[in-house]
Parts: sequence; structure tokens; C-alpha cells
Amino acid sequence: MDLYYQNETLYVELLEDLDERKYNDFRGKIFRIIDDYGVDRIVIQNHLEIYHNHHYLKQMKQDYAEKYHGEFFIR
Repeated sequence: MDLYYQNETLYVELLEDLDERKYNDFRGKIFRIIDDYGVDRIVIQNHLEIYHNHHYLKQMKQDYAEKYHGEFFIR
């Protein structure tokens, strides 16, 4: 996973398979950054088009919408 911040947007390049443990770690890391720095726009670039990643990223988008009011994109 690579992270970078540019033009008030946090970009996350997801380069690995997600399982439940990795998803929880990934989600925790991203949400801590959002809480600590007040980032309102997140773009997740999923480089592995596999079902598990798609499933977990959709879940993360729902979790984000419940807790925050910014923009969350999956590409």
C-alpha cells in the first residue's frame, strides 16, 4: 500500500490482496489518518481487480459514509 497526499486529497494505492485481518488493519490506518489530519477526500486506487478487494472496499466506503461526510472514491 502506498499513500500520498496531494491537492487536499489522500490517495491510496492498494497493491495487495485483502483478507479480513488486512482489511481491518488497512481500514484502521486510513481512518486514523482521516481523524488526525481531517482529510475530506479519499481516492483508493485498487490495482488488483479481485472479488475480495472489491467486497472489502465497498464495505469500507459504507463505513466511511456512516462516520464521515467527505468524498470517498474507488478506482
